[in-house]
Amino acid sequence: MNINLDFNATLLAQMFHFVLVLIILRLVAYKPMMNIIEQRQKYVADNIAAAENQKAEGEKFKAQYEADLQRAREEAKAIVERATKAGEEQAIQILESAKAEAAKAKESALSDIQREKDKAVTELRDQVASLAVLVAAKVVKGSLSIDEHHNLVQDAVKEVGQLQ
Repeated sequence: MNINLDFNATLLAQMFHFVLVLIILRLVAYKPMMNIIEQRQKYVADNIAAAENQKAEGEKFKAQYEADLQRAREEAKAIVERATKAGEEQAIQILESAKAEAAKAKESALSDIQREKDKAVTELRDQVASLAVLVAAKVVKGSLSIDEHHNLVQDAVKEVGQLQ
């Protein structure tokens, strides 16, 4: 029986020690470990929340960036359209200016031609008058005076001028 009693006493002592170790562990290790675990859970939860907040902010910035990018594209398109329109208008103005300059050049040329024509006609009249005087002088051979020759020439020039 002695063995049985020793066995029972040992078993009771082991159970007592086990319970005592559990109580000591609960007081010494369990609460600090639970605090550490709770702090770790809180830290992880905070990190997850922060990551979700950053993700939401990132999405917000991404949406704002895309809106800004779209707005910039629209502005660039409008600028290109305005520049194209301004270029077309400038081309039209240049063409109109060139046409006006061509018309002025044409008018100037026509005016120059008319002046040259008038000058040529005047020179021709003078030459005709000189020839007429020479012919008349040879025909008459001294029977007319210089004044009479001059009057005859002036009359001939007037008649030639009226023919035109």
